[in-house]
Amino acid sequence: MRPHRLAALLVMLTALPVIGQTTREQAREEGRTLAEEARKNGALVPSEESQAEVVPGYAGTTLPQSTYFDDPDKLVSDASAAAVSNDSYRTVTDPDKLRPTFGNAEILATTHRATAIENDPSTYLEGESYGGTAGSCTPLPPSAGAEGYYEASCNTGTKVESAYRYCQVPLVAEGGGASAYHYYVAGDTVYGAPFPREGSFTAALAAGTCRATGKSLGGCPASTAVGLDPNKFCGDYSVREIVCSAEMSVSAGPGTFIMPITGQHWFAREAGGEPELHQDESACAAYAGNAQCSRQIDICTEGNETRIINGVPVNQNCWAWRREYSCNELKPADDCSDLEGNAACTFDRNECLDEDPGGGPCKVTEKVYRCPVPGGPAASDKQYICGDDVYCINGDCEPIVREASTEFKDALVALHALGQAGDEFDPANLTVFSGERDTCHKPVFGLINCCAGKVSGLLTVGAGAAALAGGPAAIAAVATPFLTLFACSTEEKMLDIKDRMGFCHNLGTYCSSSFLGICSTKRTAYCCFESKLSRILQEQGRVQLGKPWDSAKKEQCKGFSIDEFARLDLSKMDFTEVYAEFMDAAKLPDEIETIADIQSKITNYYELHGAPGGP
Repeated sequence: MRPHRLAALLVMLTALPVIGQTTREQAREEGRTLAEEARKNGALVPSEESQAEVVPGYAGTTLPQSTYFDDPDKLVSDASAAAVSNDSYRTVTDPDKLRPTFGNAEILATTHRATAIENDPSTYLEGESYGGTAGSCTPLPPSAGAEGYYEASCNTGTKVESAYRYCQVPLVAEGGGASAYHYYVAGDTVYGAPFPREGSFTAALAAGTCRATGKSLGGCPASTAVGLDPNKFCGDYSVREIVCSAEMSVSAGPGTFIMPITGQHWFAREAGGEPELHQDESACAAYAGNAQCSRQIDICTEGNETRIINGVPVNQNCWAWRREYSCNELKPADDCSDLEGNAACTFDRNECLDEDPGGGPCKVTEKVYRCPVPGGPAASDKQYICGDDVYCINGDCEPIVREASTEFKDALVALHALGQAGDEFDPANLTVFSGERDTCHKPVFGLINCCAGKVSGLLTVGAGAAALAGGPAAIAAVATPFLTLFACSTEEKMLDIKDRMGFCHNLGTYCSSSFLGICSTKRTAYCCFESKLSRILQEQGRVQLGKPWDSAKKEQCKGFSIDEFARLDLSKMDFTEVYAEFMDAAKLPDEIETIADIQSKITNYYELHGAPGGP
């Protein structure tokens, strides 16, 4: 930095005000004040249970672990009591129970066999080559796996679209008005006339309170008309008629009299009244007469004020409104571009969502596609091609693939199915593997979809069960993210989780709401079971029994009768989808597996370095 720039910077820094350092106590007091203000702010404190339930991890105010909050010693004693009956704990701590052991004889025998092969490999590998041909086994690329499929749908046809329309409704008045007072007035220079002088009405005429009718009379007829003696007040003068909306204070000229017929200066009065008010709805006639429009709300646009109508002051809270209508309009629509452009999805079928599909061309068509579940598990069985595992005919060679036998898996699943039947037996109805009917909704051509399901991938049974048991907050955290908090119900989010766990069978879609025979909202129905195995038994068992599912609108997910279950041939069913779960269940507990791994490492050590006390 140049010297003159450095000097200028120092001058600027020395000119800045010195900011006092905040002490720890001052910072603590500021934090306490901020917290107190936040506590008093009602907008920051949940006041309803529904507000608390949307907080991730919230499980209510009553927790089973709350008993340990004030008594940590109870936590220790309960844990000690539970450990006695825990198999995992006993396996690790009690060598006479479940822990596998390896004696020295077994270790030495294994070491001896390994050493013998190492010292004389040709004896054991005779006929095999070392060049990676006959004696080598190469793992094959993994297969596509058994991730499964789900049904995705879109719609084409006529869309019912709601549009808002507005019109103005003013308040208009008819009839009514102020009282009218009739006067005969004479000129200011006329002497001896018994009538008020014109000069008394000049200001009122200019203000509009009074008006001249244009009628004039001679002095004699006017006197007779108001009840005066014409013999006394006839003269060579004339009067004219003035009408006022209020009684006037007139100046009495020389000889001015009260009119005998009224006892006032005016000779006649017409009683007025309040004008009649009504709304002018003519601008809204087009919407009011349209069967596809419904009136929604009126919003005041000209507020509270007093207005003079026909000389009468009238006060109203509102003088004009904006009226809102919701009008349904029919338009062609198609939201299938994404599915049609998805190479992974294949078209399966069309379904008509009309209330009366037989009444002509379908107004709304549901196009159903079959799509692979994203992120599905890959096949767990490894496959190899080994030396000499190739056969050739006429120059065309094919590999022979070695696969693990599924006989043990089939037997394991069949045994589990029998146990599941016992668990799900309904003694009241004498049925097994009954399901529960669940539905979810989606507006036709709408963006909201409460039937997402497997579109966002599968869930493990453990993760799904934990969410379902955790309450609304846990359910909302695990359900498909775009199932919005307010558009989809908790029941629909639970269905989403159960479907992604593989517990539900899709029955199909039906129209749940329509307008003029055009479907506007559809519902998808599912039969959800207690396990994935129960669902598979229902799906494949119905095929064997010739017992098809009922329509999506009517199916009630009843179980098999005892006779029906006895007629099922489990050996003909495909349980590939549940193999992995039962094979995992058949594995050793984690603790035993760890101990077995340790024993294996010991054996490997002896094989390489010799047994204790050996050469």
